[in-house]
Amino acid sequence: MKIRSSALCLAILAQTALFAAPVAFAQDSTAHPSSASQAKPSAARQAIQWPQDQLTEFDATIAALEQDAARLQGDARVRAETALNKLRDRRDAYRTQAEEVVANARTWTDSQVTEARKSLDEKWTMFQTATDEYLETTKADLASRQAVLEAELEARRKTWQTSIEELRAKADKLAGEQRVAIKARIDALSAQADEAKARVGRLQDASGKAWTTAKKSSAEAQQLFSDTYASIRKSIEDASK
Repeated sequence: MKIRSSALCLAILAQTALFAAPVAFAQDSTAHPSSASQAKPSAARQAIQWPQDQLTEFDATIAALEQDAARLQGDARVRAETALNKLRDRRDAYRTQAEEVVANARTWTDSQVTEARKSLDEKWTMFQTATDEYLETTKADLASRQAVLEAELEARRKTWQTSIEELRAKADKLAGEQRVAIKARIDALSAQADEAKARVGRLQDASGKAWTTAKKSSAEAQQLFSDTYASIRKSIEDASK
């Protein structure tokens, strides 16, 4: 079941702690309350607008691991299915809380929103831990580990691409040199997104060290994209004043 709410829109920019605390790019909602306080939501309130994209990554990870489990037999298959069930349970727990947050965040205090964000971040970390447990339990090879990261990055890349297209549309409304300068930065941002996935393809072995390095690289790319996106969006907003 997908979360369907205009409050979510597109989001990956507020994830500031990477794999443990995913990034969210909060776009403008189509349904804003009329009050002045809601017209300029706090940082905490903006930060909560990302669960749908994280669920997309959860689904992509589980789908990749289901394909991996299908090739196993006997006890190995049983262990894999047990690990998969844990992943599904953690995804579903995240979804349940995310739906509650989406339904109630606009009426909650910033403190309540912050606590909800913290709880969702913890569930994200638990999901990543369960993913690692699956890979260790099944003694996953290089191809399997690459498939997991590539599935996550592909889901993330699609959201990134939507974010980039949104920036391009806003930049088109600027004049002259400002438009040219900002579009050059957007092109560089797009190249960063492409490079993030290419790095996973260069994973050389399935050792624990290589896997940790690959995940760190992916997380660093996510943070870089987040910071660059935020900077470009602010430049566009400043230029539009």
